[in-house]
Amino acid sequence: MAGFAHNLIELDMKKTSVRLMTRVSQGAFMVALAALGAGCASVTGHHEPLAQVALSDVRLPEASAQARANWPKNGWWRQYRDEQLNALIEQAFADSPNLEVLASRVESAKVTADGVKKLSYPSGGIRLAPTEQTYSENYIYPASLWDGWKDSGLVSAAISWDLDLWGRHRMQYRAALGQAAAAELEYEAARQAIAANIVGLHGQLSALDVRLGLLDAQIKLQNTNKQRWTERERAGLQPVQTSIQVDGVIAQLEQLRGTFMAQRDISTAQLAALMGKTPAQMPRISAPSRWTALNLPNELPANILGARPDIAAAQHYIVAATENVKAVRTEFYPNINLNVSAGFQAIGLDKLFKAGSSFQTVEPAITLPIFSGAGLNAKLRSQQAALDSAVAQYNQTVYQAVADAGQQLANYRNSSVQITQQQRLLANTERLAGLVQSRYTQGISAQMDSLISQVNLLSAKDALVADYAVRRAQEAKLAVSLGTGFDGVWQQQSNK
Repeated sequence: MAGFAHNLIELDMKKTSVRLMTRVSQGAFMVALAALGAGCASVTGHHEPLAQVALSDVRLPEASAQARANWPKNGWWRQYRDEQLNALIEQAFADSPNLEVLASRVESAKVTADGVKKLSYPSGGIRLAPTEQTYSENYIYPASLWDGWKDSGLVSAAISWDLDLWGRHRMQYRAALGQAAAAELEYEAARQAIAANIVGLHGQLSALDVRLGLLDAQIKLQNTNKQRWTERERAGLQPVQTSIQVDGVIAQLEQLRGTFMAQRDISTAQLAALMGKTPAQMPRISAPSRWTALNLPNELPANILGARPDIAAAQHYIVAATENVKAVRTEFYPNINLNVSAGFQAIGLDKLFKAGSSFQTVEPAITLPIFSGAGLNAKLRSQQAALDSAVAQYNQTVYQAVADAGQQLANYRNSSVQITQQQRLLANTERLAGLVQSRYTQGISAQMDSLISQVNLLSAKDALVADYAVRRAQEAKLAVSLGTGFDGVWQQQSNK
Protein backbone atom coordinates (compact mmCIF):
# COMPACT_ATOMS: atom_id res chain seq x y z
CA MET A 1 0.00 0.00 0.00
CA ALA A 2 2.83 2.39 0.84
CA GLY A 3 4.45 1.74 -2.53
CA PHE A 4 1.16 2.41 -4.34
CA ALA A 5 0.80 5.79 -2.63
CA HIS A 6 4.37 6.66 -3.45
CA ASN A 7 3.85 5.80 -7.10
CA LEU A 8 0.74 8.02 -7.23
CA ILE A 9 2.81 10.97 -6.09
CA GLU A 10 5.45 10.32 -8.75
CA LEU A 11 3.12 10.06 -11.77
CA ASP A 12 4.24 11.90 -14.87
CA MET A 13 2.21 15.11 -15.58
CA LYS A 14 1.40 14.43 -19.21
CA LYS A 15 0.36 10.80 -18.75
CA THR A 16 -1.86 11.69 -15.83
CA SER A 17 -3.60 14.40 -17.81
CA VAL A 18 -4.31 12.21 -20.85
CA ARG A 19 -5.55 9.23 -18.86
CA LEU A 20 -7.70 11.32 -16.55
CA MET A 21 -9.28 13.39 -19.31
CA THR A 22 -10.02 10.33 -21.40
CA ARG A 23 -11.54 8.43 -18.50
CA VAL A 24 -13.61 11.37 -17.28
CA SER A 25 -14.84 12.45 -20.70
CA GLN A 26 -16.02 8.95 -21.58
CA GLY A 27 -17.69 8.37 -18.26
CA ALA A 28 -19.21 11.83 -18.08
CA PHE A 29 -20.69 11.50 -21.55
CA MET A 30 -22.40 8.21 -20.75
CA VAL A 31 -23.63 9.38 -17.35
CA ALA A 32 -24.88 12.67 -18.80
CA LEU A 33 -26.88 10.89 -21.49
CA ALA A 34 -28.51 8.61 -18.97
CA ALA A 35 -29.16 11.38 -16.45
CA LEU A 36 -30.63 13.87 -18.87
CA GLY A 37 -32.97 11.23 -20.15
CA ALA A 38 -34.32 10.03 -16.83
CA GLY A 39 -33.49 12.64 -14.21
CA CYS A 40 -36.47 15.00 -14.48
CA ALA A 41 -38.88 15.79 -11.65
CA SER A 42 -42.56 15.91 -12.56
CA VAL A 43 -44.79 18.97 -12.26
CA THR A 44 -48.00 18.25 -10.37
CA GLY A 45 -51.19 20.24 -10.83
CA HIS A 46 -52.13 22.85 -13.39
CA HIS A 47 -51.94 26.61 -12.92
CA GLU A 48 -54.11 29.00 -14.89
CA PRO A 49 -52.69 32.52 -14.47
CA LEU A 50 -54.98 35.43 -13.71
CA ALA A 51 -56.12 37.37 -16.75
CA GLN A 52 -54.34 40.67 -17.20
CA VAL A 53 -56.63 43.55 -18.11
CA ALA A 54 -56.08 44.73 -21.67
CA LEU A 55 -55.18 48.40 -21.85
CA SER A 56 -57.23 48.75 -25.01
CA ASP A 57 -60.34 47.79 -23.07
CA VAL A 58 -59.99 50.81 -20.82
CA ARG A 59 -58.57 53.19 -23.43
CA LEU A 60 -55.23 53.16 -21.65
CA PRO A 61 -52.45 52.55 -24.20
CA GLU A 62 -49.02 51.46 -23.09
CA ALA A 63 -46.40 54.10 -22.46
CA SER A 64 -44.14 54.58 -25.43
CA ALA A 65 -40.37 54.41 -25.13
CA GLN A 66 -40.25 58.15 -25.75
CA ALA A 67 -42.69 58.83 -22.94
CA ARG A 68 -40.66 56.67 -20.55
CA ALA A 69 -37.49 58.48 -21.56
CA ASN A 70 -39.12 61.85 -20.85
CA TRP A 71 -40.19 61.00 -17.30
CA PRO A 72 -37.04 62.25 -15.54
CA LYS A 73 -37.06 65.41 -17.69
CA ASN A 74 -40.70 66.22 -17.09
CA GLY A 75 -41.30 69.68 -15.57
CA TRP A 76 -44.93 70.70 -16.06
CA TRP A 77 -44.77 72.98 -13.00
CA ARG A 78 -42.38 75.32 -14.83
CA GLN A 79 -45.31 76.56 -16.85
CA TYR A 80 -46.38 78.54 -13.77
CA ARG A 81 -43.28 80.70 -14.34
CA ASP A 82 -42.61 80.92 -10.60
CA GLU A 83 -38.88 80.81 -9.91
CA GLN A 84 -39.37 80.21 -6.20
CA LEU A 85 -41.60 77.20 -6.91
CA ASN A 86 -39.09 75.81 -9.41
CA ALA A 87 -36.28 76.16 -6.90
CA LEU A 88 -38.27 74.41 -4.16
CA ILE A 89 -39.04 71.42 -6.37
CA GLU A 90 -35.48 71.08 -7.64
CA GLN A 91 -34.18 71.26 -4.09
CA ALA A 92 -36.68 68.62 -2.98
CA PHE A 93 -35.55 66.33 -5.79
CA ALA A 94 -31.99 66.68 -4.52
CA ASP A 95 -32.58 66.45 -0.75
CA SER A 96 -35.92 64.71 -0.13
CA PRO A 97 -35.51 61.85 2.39
CA ASN A 98 -38.31 59.94 0.66
CA LEU A 99 -36.47 60.04 -2.65
CA GLU A 100 -33.21 59.06 -0.99
CA VAL A 101 -34.87 55.91 0.37
CA LEU A 102 -36.27 55.03 -3.04
CA ALA A 103 -32.99 55.85 -4.78
CA SER A 104 -31.21 53.37 -2.49
CA ARG A 105 -33.80 50.74 -3.44
CA VAL A 106 -33.15 51.41 -7.12
CA GLU A 107 -29.41 51.05 -6.62
CA SER A 108 -29.91 47.87 -4.60
CA ALA A 109 -32.12 46.40 -7.35
CA LYS A 110 -29.50 47.22 -9.98
CA VAL A 111 -26.72 45.64 -7.92
CA THR A 112 -28.88 42.56 -7.40
CA ALA A 113 -29.51 42.29 -11.14
CA ASP A 114 -25.79 42.58 -11.83
CA GLY A 115 -25.09 39.86 -9.29
CA VAL A 116 -27.67 37.57 -10.89
CA LYS A 117 -26.11 38.20 -14.30
CA LYS A 118 -22.75 37.01 -13.03
CA LEU A 119 -24.23 33.69 -11.90
CA SER A 120 -23.86 32.50 -15.49
CA TYR A 121 -20.13 33.26 -15.47
CA PRO A 122 -17.51 30.67 -14.48
CA SER A 123 -16.23 31.17 -10.95
CA GLY A 124 -12.97 30.07 -9.46
CA GLY A 125 -9.97 30.84 -7.36
CA ILE A 126 -6.43 29.96 -6.39
CA ARG A 127 -5.59 27.99 -3.27
CA LEU A 128 -2.25 28.01 -1.45
CA ALA A 129 -1.99 25.49 1.42
CA PRO A 130 1.39 24.83 3.06
CA THR A 131 0.94 22.17 5.78
CA GLU A 132 2.98 20.75 8.68
CA GLN A 133 1.66 17.46 10.08
CA THR A 134 2.34 13.95 11.38
CA TYR A 135 1.02 10.88 9.56
CA SER A 136 -0.79 7.81 10.92
CA GLU A 137 1.15 4.55 10.98
CA ASN A 138 -2.11 2.61 10.57
CA TYR A 139 -3.38 4.20 7.38
CA ILE A 140 -2.25 4.33 3.76
CA TYR A 141 0.93 6.32 4.32
CA PRO A 142 4.38 4.71 3.80
CA ALA A 143 6.78 4.12 6.70
CA SER A 144 9.01 6.94 5.50
CA LEU A 145 6.35 9.39 6.70
CA TRP A 146 5.83 7.97 10.20
CA ASP A 147 8.79 9.65 11.80
CA GLY A 148 7.98 13.12 13.19
CA TRP A 149 6.51 16.17 11.52
CA LYS A 150 6.52 16.43 7.75
CA ASP A 151 5.79 19.44 5.60
CA SER A 152 3.63 19.32 2.49
CA GLY A 153 2.17 21.83 0.10
CA LEU A 154 -0.70 22.46 -2.30
CA VAL A 155 -0.97 25.10 -5.01
CA SER A 156 -4.08 24.83 -7.17
CA ALA A 157 -6.40 26.81 -9.42
CA ALA A 158 -10.04 25.76 -9.69
CA ILE A 159 -12.90 26.83 -11.96
CA SER A 160 -16.55 25.94 -11.54
CA TRP A 161 -19.07 26.60 -14.31
CA ASP A 162 -22.80 26.01 -14.18
CA LEU A 163 -23.63 25.08 -17.78
CA ASP A 164 -27.22 26.28 -17.26
CA LEU A 165 -28.60 23.93 -19.87
CA TRP A 166 -32.16 25.27 -19.63
CA GLY A 167 -31.45 29.00 -19.27
CA ARG A 168 -32.37 29.37 -15.60
CA HIS A 169 -29.80 32.10 -14.96
CA ARG A 170 -30.91 34.05 -18.01
CA MET A 171 -34.49 33.97 -16.77
CA GLN A 172 -33.44 35.03 -13.28
CA TYR A 173 -31.48 37.89 -14.79
CA ARG A 174 -34.50 39.07 -16.79
CA ALA A 175 -36.57 38.88 -13.62
CA ALA A 176 -34.01 40.96 -11.75
CA LEU A 177 -33.97 43.51 -14.58
CA GLY A 178 -37.75 43.73 -14.32
CA GLN A 179 -37.50 44.38 -10.59
CA ALA A 180 -34.89 47.08 -11.17
CA ALA A 181 -36.99 48.75 -13.87
CA ALA A 182 -40.02 48.71 -11.57
CA ALA A 183 -37.97 50.29 -8.78
CA GLU A 184 -36.87 53.08 -11.12
CA LEU A 185 -40.46 53.75 -12.16
CA GLU A 186 -41.60 53.82 -8.54
CA TYR A 187 -38.87 56.37 -7.91
CA GLU A 188 -40.21 58.48 -10.76
CA ALA A 189 -43.77 58.14 -9.45
CA ALA A 190 -42.53 59.43 -6.09
CA ARG A 191 -40.84 62.37 -7.80
CA GLN A 192 -44.10 63.30 -9.49
CA ALA A 193 -46.00 62.98 -6.22
CA ILE A 194 -43.49 65.19 -4.41
CA ALA A 195 -43.65 67.81 -7.16
CA ALA A 196 -47.46 67.77 -7.03
CA ASN A 197 -47.49 68.11 -3.23
CA ILE A 198 -45.05 71.01 -3.35
CA VAL A 199 -47.14 72.77 -6.01
CA GLY A 200 -50.25 72.35 -3.86
CA LEU A 201 -48.56 73.51 -0.65
CA HIS A 202 -46.86 76.41 -2.40
CA GLY A 203 -50.21 77.52 -3.79
CA GLN A 204 -51.83 77.22 -0.38
CA LEU A 205 -49.09 79.26 1.30
CA SER A 206 -49.23 81.87 -1.46
CA ALA A 207 -52.98 82.16 -1.01
CA LEU A 208 -52.66 82.41 2.78
CA ASP A 209 -50.24 85.31 2.37
CA VAL A 210 -52.84 87.16 0.30
CA ARG A 211 -55.79 86.13 2.44
CA LEU A 212 -54.13 87.26 5.67
CA GLY A 213 -53.67 90.70 4.15
CA LEU A 214 -57.31 90.81 3.05
CA LEU A 215 -58.44 89.58 6.45
CA ASP A 216 -56.46 92.26 8.27
CA ALA A 217 -58.09 94.86 6.00
CA GLN A 218 -61.54 93.46 6.86
CA ILE A 219 -60.78 93.60 10.58
CA LYS A 220 -59.65 97.21 10.23
CA LEU A 221 -62.85 98.16 8.36
CA GLN A 222 -65.03 96.35 10.90
CA ASN A 223 -63.30 98.15 13.78
CA THR A 224 -64.05 101.45 12.06
CA ASN A 225 -67.63 100.29 11.53
CA LYS A 226 -67.93 99.33 15.17
CA GLN A 227 -66.59 102.73 16.22
CA ARG A 228 -69.19 104.58 14.12
CA TRP A 229 -72.07 102.52 15.47
CA THR A 230 -70.80 103.00 19.02
CA GLU A 231 -70.76 106.78 18.49
CA ARG A 232 -74.38 106.71 17.32
CA GLU A 233 -75.42 104.54 20.27
CA ARG A 234 -73.71 106.84 22.77
CA ALA A 235 -75.41 109.82 21.15
CA GLY A 236 -78.75 108.13 21.73
CA LEU A 237 -79.52 107.93 18.02
CA GLN A 238 -80.27 104.20 18.32
CA PRO A 239 -80.30 101.44 20.94
CA VAL A 240 -77.13 99.55 21.88
CA GLN A 241 -77.21 96.55 19.56
CA THR A 242 -75.40 96.94 16.25
CA SER A 243 -72.00 97.66 17.80
CA ILE A 244 -72.26 94.41 19.75
CA GLN A 245 -73.12 92.51 16.57
CA VAL A 246 -70.18 94.07 14.75
CA ASP A 247 -67.90 93.18 17.64
CA GLY A 248 -69.04 89.56 17.27
CA VAL A 249 -68.13 89.69 13.59
CA ILE A 250 -64.69 91.05 14.50
CA ALA A 251 -64.21 88.16 16.95
CA GLN A 252 -65.06 85.68 14.18
CA LEU A 253 -62.56 87.37 11.87
CA GLU A 254 -59.88 87.16 14.56
CA GLN A 255 -60.66 83.45 14.96
CA LEU A 256 -60.30 83.02 11.22
CA ARG A 257 -56.98 84.83 11.35
CA GLY A 258 -55.75 82.37 13.97
CA THR A 259 -56.88 79.50 11.73
CA PHE A 260 -54.98 80.97 8.80
CA MET A 261 -51.83 81.35 10.89
CA ALA A 262 -52.09 77.72 12.03
CA GLN A 263 -52.65 76.57 8.44
CA ARG A 264 -49.58 78.49 7.36
CA ASP A 265 -47.44 76.84 10.05
CA ILE A 266 -48.79 73.37 9.21
CA SER A 267 -48.28 73.80 5.47
CA THR A 268 -44.77 75.15 6.04
CA ALA A 269 -43.92 72.13 8.18
CA GLN A 270 -45.30 69.76 5.53
CA LEU A 271 -43.34 71.51 2.81
CA ALA A 272 -40.17 71.39 4.90
CA ALA A 273 -40.58 67.64 5.45
CA LEU A 274 -40.83 67.04 1.71
CA MET A 275 -37.60 68.97 1.19
CA GLY A 276 -35.64 67.43 4.04
CA LYS A 277 -35.53 70.66 6.05
CA THR A 278 -36.95 72.13 9.24
CA PRO A 279 -39.73 74.76 9.15
CA ALA A 280 -37.24 77.36 10.41
CA GLN A 281 -35.07 76.76 7.32
CA MET A 282 -37.90 77.42 4.88
CA PRO A 283 -38.10 80.69 2.96
CA ARG A 284 -41.19 82.84 3.21
CA ILE A 285 -43.71 82.02 0.50
CA SER A 286 -45.00 85.31 -0.83
CA ALA A 287 -48.12 86.06 -2.85
CA PRO A 288 -47.79 85.62 -6.62
CA SER A 289 -48.22 88.59 -8.91
CA ARG A 290 -50.79 86.55 -10.83
CA TRP A 291 -52.32 83.09 -10.67
CA THR A 292 -51.29 81.26 -13.82
CA ALA A 293 -53.74 78.54 -14.82
CA LEU A 294 -52.99 75.43 -16.84
CA ASN A 295 -56.24 74.71 -18.62
CA LEU A 296 -57.23 71.49 -20.28
CA PRO A 297 -59.23 71.20 -23.49
CA ASN A 298 -62.57 69.43 -23.34
CA GLU A 299 -61.19 66.22 -24.87
CA LEU A 300 -58.03 64.47 -23.72
CA PRO A 301 -55.88 62.31 -26.01
CA ALA A 302 -56.46 58.63 -25.31
CA ASN A 303 -52.76 57.90 -24.76
CA ILE A 304 -52.25 60.26 -21.81
CA LEU A 305 -52.90 57.77 -19.01
CA GLY A 306 -50.50 55.28 -20.56
CA ALA A 307 -47.60 57.41 -19.36
CA ARG A 308 -48.29 56.82 -15.66
CA PRO A 309 -45.15 55.35 -14.08
CA ASP A 310 -47.10 53.29 -11.53
CA ILE A 311 -48.83 51.38 -14.36
CA ALA A 312 -45.51 50.77 -16.11
CA ALA A 313 -43.96 49.63 -12.82
CA ALA A 314 -46.79 47.16 -12.25
CA GLN A 315 -46.21 45.80 -15.76
CA HIS A 316 -42.52 45.24 -15.01
CA TYR A 317 -43.42 43.36 -11.83
CA ILE A 318 -45.50 41.00 -13.97
CA VAL A 319 -42.54 40.49 -16.29
CA ALA A 320 -40.28 39.73 -13.33
CA ALA A 321 -42.77 37.30 -11.79
CA THR A 322 -43.25 35.52 -15.13
CA GLU A 323 -39.50 35.03 -15.53
CA ASN A 324 -39.24 33.71 -11.97
CA VAL A 325 -41.89 31.08 -12.75
CA LYS A 326 -39.95 30.05 -15.86
CA ALA A 327 -36.72 29.88 -13.87
CA VAL A 328 -38.24 27.55 -11.27
CA ARG A 329 -39.56 25.28 -14.01
CA THR A 330 -36.00 24.71 -15.26
CA GLU A 331 -35.09 23.27 -11.85
CA PHE A 332 -37.28 20.27 -12.67
CA TYR A 333 -34.68 19.19 -15.25
CA PRO A 334 -31.15 17.82 -14.74
CA ASN A 335 -28.24 20.20 -14.86
CA ILE A 336 -24.48 19.93 -15.10
CA ASN A 337 -21.93 21.88 -13.13
CA LEU A 338 -18.42 21.50 -14.55
CA ASN A 339 -15.57 21.68 -12.02
CA VAL A 340 -11.99 21.86 -13.31
CA SER A 341 -8.88 22.20 -11.18
CA ALA A 342 -5.11 21.89 -11.71
CA GLY A 343 -2.01 22.51 -9.66
CA PHE A 344 0.86 21.03 -7.71
CA GLN A 345 0.81 18.89 -4.59
CA ALA A 346 3.69 17.21 -2.76
CA ILE A 347 4.84 15.92 0.59
CA GLY A 348 7.93 18.00 1.13
CA LEU A 349 7.83 21.61 0.05
CA ASP A 350 11.11 21.17 -1.80
CA LYS A 351 9.32 18.80 -4.20
CA LEU A 352 6.23 20.97 -4.78
CA PHE A 353 7.15 22.29 -8.22
CA LYS A 354 9.17 19.31 -9.43
CA ALA A 355 8.07 16.98 -12.22
CA GLY A 356 5.48 14.51 -11.06
CA SER A 357 3.91 16.85 -8.50
CA SER A 358 1.26 18.19 -10.83
CA PHE A 359 -2.39 17.12 -10.91
CA GLN A 360 -5.51 17.92 -12.94
CA THR A 361 -9.15 17.25 -12.21
CA VAL A 362 -12.22 17.45 -14.41
CA GLU A 363 -15.47 16.80 -12.53
CA PRO A 364 -18.85 17.16 -14.26
CA ALA A 365 -21.30 17.30 -11.34
CA ILE A 366 -24.74 16.26 -12.55
CA THR A 367 -27.79 17.32 -10.55
CA LEU A 368 -30.75 14.94 -10.82
CA PRO A 369 -33.90 16.33 -9.15
CA ILE A 370 -35.58 12.91 -9.16
CA PHE A 371 -36.53 12.98 -5.48
CA SER A 372 -37.02 16.76 -5.18
CA GLY A 373 -40.43 16.92 -6.81
CA ALA A 374 -42.36 17.88 -3.67
CA GLY A 375 -40.08 20.76 -2.77
CA LEU A 376 -39.82 22.00 -6.36
CA ASN A 377 -43.59 21.90 -6.84
CA ALA A 378 -44.06 23.91 -3.66
CA LYS A 379 -41.50 26.42 -4.89
CA LEU A 380 -43.23 26.59 -8.28
CA ARG A 381 -46.66 27.17 -6.70
CA SER A 382 -45.17 29.94 -4.60
CA GLN A 383 -43.83 31.71 -7.69
CA GLN A 384 -47.11 31.17 -9.52
CA ALA A 385 -48.94 32.79 -6.60
CA ALA A 386 -46.51 35.70 -6.79
CA LEU A 387 -47.32 36.04 -10.49
CA ASP A 388 -51.05 36.07 -9.77
CA SER A 389 -50.47 38.71 -7.12
CA ALA A 390 -48.50 40.86 -9.59
CA VAL A 391 -51.27 40.56 -12.20
CA ALA A 392 -53.94 41.40 -9.63
CA GLN A 393 -51.94 44.41 -8.47
CA TYR A 394 -51.54 45.54 -12.08
CA ASN A 395 -55.25 45.24 -12.77
CA GLN A 396 -56.03 47.16 -9.60
CA THR A 397 -53.55 49.88 -10.57
CA VAL A 398 -55.10 50.24 -14.03
CA TYR A 399 -58.67 50.52 -12.79
CA GLN A 400 -57.64 52.88 -10.00
CA ALA A 401 -55.82 55.02 -12.56
CA VAL A 402 -58.93 55.27 -14.70
CA ALA A 403 -61.13 56.09 -11.71
CA ASP A 404 -58.61 58.56 -10.30
CA ALA A 405 -58.20 60.33 -13.63
CA GLY A 406 -61.95 60.72 -13.98
CA GLN A 407 -62.32 61.97 -10.42
CA GLN A 408 -59.47 64.44 -10.61
CA LEU A 409 -60.60 65.72 -13.99
CA ALA A 410 -64.12 66.28 -12.62
CA ASN A 411 -62.72 68.09 -9.58
CA TYR A 412 -60.49 70.20 -11.81
CA ARG A 413 -63.36 71.25 -14.04
CA ASN A 414 -65.47 72.02 -10.98
CA SER A 415 -62.71 74.24 -9.58
CA SER A 416 -62.61 76.09 -12.90
CA VAL A 417 -66.39 76.62 -12.72
CA GLN A 418 -66.09 77.91 -9.16
CA ILE A 419 -63.46 80.43 -10.23
CA THR A 420 -65.52 81.62 -13.17
CA GLN A 421 -68.57 82.23 -11.01
CA GLN A 422 -66.54 83.78 -8.19
CA GLN A 423 -64.98 86.17 -10.70
CA ARG A 424 -68.51 87.08 -11.78
CA LEU A 425 -69.53 87.58 -8.15
CA LEU A 426 -66.46 89.71 -7.49
CA ALA A 427 -67.21 91.90 -10.51
CA ASN A 428 -70.76 92.51 -9.25
CA THR A 429 -69.52 93.19 -5.72
CA GLU A 430 -66.99 95.71 -7.02
CA ARG A 431 -69.73 97.44 -8.96
CA LEU A 432 -72.03 97.59 -5.91
CA ALA A 433 -69.20 98.85 -3.71
CA GLY A 434 -68.52 101.61 -6.22
CA LEU A 435 -72.19 102.64 -6.23
CA VAL A 436 -72.38 102.69 -2.44
CA GLN A 437 -69.16 104.68 -2.18
CA SER A 438 -70.52 107.17 -4.72
CA ARG A 439 -73.75 107.65 -2.69
CA TYR A 440 -71.71 108.09 0.49
CA THR A 441 -69.51 110.70 -1.19
CA GLN A 442 -72.65 112.53 -2.29
CA GLY A 443 -74.05 112.36 1.23
CA ILE A 444 -76.95 110.14 0.23
CA SER A 445 -75.97 107.11 2.39
CA ALA A 446 -74.16 106.60 5.71
CA GLN A 447 -70.50 105.74 6.07
CA MET A 448 -71.43 102.39 7.62
CA ASP A 449 -73.02 101.32 4.36
CA SER A 450 -69.80 102.12 2.52
CA LEU A 451 -67.76 100.24 5.10
CA ILE A 452 -69.95 97.14 4.81
CA SER A 453 -69.73 97.21 0.99
CA GLN A 454 -65.93 97.38 1.23
CA VAL A 455 -65.92 94.45 3.66
CA ASN A 456 -68.06 92.46 1.22
CA LEU A 457 -65.64 93.33 -1.56
CA LEU A 458 -62.67 92.09 0.48
CA SER A 459 -64.58 88.91 1.32
CA ALA A 460 -65.28 88.27 -2.37
CA LYS A 461 -61.58 88.78 -3.19
CA ASP A 462 -60.65 86.38 -0.40
CA ALA A 463 -62.98 83.71 -1.78
CA LEU A 464 -61.49 84.08 -5.24
CA VAL A 465 -57.94 83.69 -3.92
CA ALA A 466 -59.04 80.58 -2.03
CA ASP A 467 -60.51 79.21 -5.25
CA TYR A 468 -57.23 79.91 -7.07
CA ALA A 469 -55.37 77.88 -4.44
CA VAL A 470 -57.87 75.03 -4.74
CA ARG A 471 -57.46 74.98 -8.50
CA ARG A 472 -53.67 75.02 -8.21
CA ALA A 473 -53.77 72.03 -5.88
CA GLN A 474 -56.23 70.28 -8.19
CA GLU A 475 -53.97 70.87 -11.17
CA ALA A 476 -51.16 69.21 -9.27
CA LYS A 477 -53.31 66.20 -8.43
CA LEU A 478 -54.39 65.96 -12.04
CA ALA A 479 -50.75 66.06 -13.10
CA VAL A 480 -50.03 62.91 -11.08
CA SER A 481 -53.27 61.28 -12.19
CA LEU A 482 -52.57 61.78 -15.89
CA GLY A 483 -48.88 60.92 -15.74
CA THR A 484 -46.39 62.81 -17.85
CA GLY A 485 -48.22 62.67 -21.13
CA PHE A 486 -50.05 65.91 -20.47
CA ASP A 487 -47.20 68.34 -21.11
CA GLY A 488 -48.37 69.01 -24.65
CA VAL A 489 -52.01 69.19 -23.58
CA TRP A 490 -51.91 72.05 -21.13
CA GLN A 491 -52.63 75.52 -22.49
CA GLN A 492 -51.30 78.41 -20.50
CA GLN A 493 -53.58 81.23 -19.39
CA SER A 494 -53.13 83.88 -16.72
CA ASN A 495 -55.66 85.29 -14.29
CA LYS A 496 -54.72 88.73 -13.09
